[in-house]
Amino acid sequence: MTLSERIPPPSPRTGQQQTSPYNTASAQAQKVDREQPLPTQDSQTILPPSPPRVAPALTDMVANAVHIIYEMSRRQEVPTEVHSRILSTLRPSLGEAPATIAVAERPGSMWIASSSTTWSASMWINMLEAGHARSKEATILNMIEWMGASEWYDAELEQAEKAPPPTKRGTPRKRLATVILDKYLKEARDTIRLNNILHRGRTLRKLIQMTRLGILFDPDIWSYAKGSKENIDIIAAPFRVDPQKMELLSILDEQVELLAKEGRPDLSRFFDSLESHAIIPSEEVSSLRAEHGLEREPVPQGCLDTAVARVVEGIGHILGKHTLGDDDSIMVNGAAELSCGMFDRLRSRAWLNCWDIAAALEMTDRPVFVRLGLSVPLHKKDANGEVTPLSNPLRRWRKKIDDYKCEGQNDLEDPQVYICPLNINADHFTLLEINEQTKMIYHFDSMASHGIIHRKTKSTLVRRVVEEEFKYLGFGYTEAPTPQQRDGRSCGLMVIRNAKRRMIGLPVGSWDDEVDSDRVTKEVVGDCQTFLEDDALQPSPLSKKRKRIVEGLPNNVLKPSRSSKRLRVATEGS
Repeated sequence: MTLSERIPPPSPRTGQQQTSPYNTASAQAQKVDREQPLPTQDSQTILPPSPPRVAPALTDMVANAVHIIYEMSRRQEVPTEVHSRILSTLRPSLGEAPATIAVAERPGSMWIASSSTTWSASMWINMLEAGHARSKEATILNMIEWMGASEWYDAELEQAEKAPPPTKRGTPRKRLATVILDKYLKEARDTIRLNNILHRGRTLRKLIQMTRLGILFDPDIWSYAKGSKENIDIIAAPFRVDPQKMELLSILDEQVELLAKEGRPDLSRFFDSLESHAIIPSEEVSSLRAEHGLEREPVPQGCLDTAVARVVEGIGHILGKHTLGDDDSIMVNGAAELSCGMFDRLRSRAWLNCWDIAAALEMTDRPVFVRLGLSVPLHKKDANGEVTPLSNPLRRWRKKIDDYKCEGQNDLEDPQVYICPLNINADHFTLLEINEQTKMIYHFDSMASHGIIHRKTKSTLVRRVVEEEFKYLGFGYTEAPTPQQRDGRSCGLMVIRNAKRRMIGLPVGSWDDEVDSDRVTKEVVGDCQTFLEDDALQPSPLSKKRKRIVEGLPNNVLKPSRSSKRLRVATEGS
């Protein structure tokens, strides 16, 4: 098993049920400790000693550290209304009366559907993983506080020992701990709880003195903190005898400092340190960067080609072919057609067409209240290359939305969210979202003008077209902050990325956020691999309208189809 295989994978992309073996605080950490006498510096046996544990392997230590730093680095704050929504859904099954307190909802949030049962698996998994990372952060910061409190307490004891306060009989007082606590806890005399905190802080200080500060990232740190002084020697021994383990803990020191100072560790710096200190082979570090790198970080060379080749091989097995051509295709969930030419475009970092985007979005887990539409072109390009605007381009999308509203199968008590790509100037894709939950229309453009970014441009073509067609809704309109692409061909990938984040309840980001397009490509390829493994891709002959594209029409130019006579994606551009 390689090191990357030891690390729980990132959140499932399609909402399939996957078990992520979190190293959460063990059940014994949730139990209340047996109360003990107040600690002194000479206390030796505060808690029953734990049995000796098997020393962790170096690869396991690295895997655990990468996983938790990755989760902390990418964690998004859960909107405040989430837990209120969950409670509202739970109340009937718990026999509780409906809540009477109204909760202010954050504008733009995808979590405010009336029932949490409508959320997708990906939304739940992201929320739970964020909670785990938040809990780990709180544990490390709490332990830093405990160590500080125990050091303060020991200093107070040491000072009191120099001049012990007298008893009523005038003799020097022997038991100083109670006097110290009484002095500072006259109003809140929770000395039992404080006893446990001071013991754990003192134990952690000794453990760190024997190892390094980075041991706070160890998944068993809770067990260590509750051990006795004698047991700390046993716990520290496997680390102290292995120079590489001590070096790894030394590298993790910096991550603890970053968490304390900046509120987040830095996964990229951790990878750099692993490589520079030769803790593991550089090939393993590259593999970890590819699988667990953050959005702004480039994918190591060759990783994308390997991932694409693996998917193409799997699809070839389904189709019974060794070599795939542009006229080969498969169906995604029986709903969207995926041309195998898409993989050549992904591999060569070429511009994606509207069908590629539709297939990628179909492989995204989404809540039941989200409706997807095909790309809507706002312009057409003639044979001479002249681009002109289309008349009423959103009329068909409006009719489709009206049809959704009229369908009896929908629970109209749950506000719907309608998402579709737009094609502007026949060479650039953006994303449009009509949100009945927030009563807003959002436009996400990864190549927004300076005037839009700085809120100087009030009227745009998209705004005029949208407000003309959907004025009857009475919704507000906004050019939503969107990370800007750094090239002229990744607009389709950015549409996929932005739509996926909106559908699973994550923020799209700010204008200044950086997104490496190869990261999005890797995610799309990963979705294809997941669908392959779940037998969710079925053989399908290329439809006539798609076949015309590969048999004679210019690249990226689509003939009008029965599903949308105005659907044209024009020549290569952004």
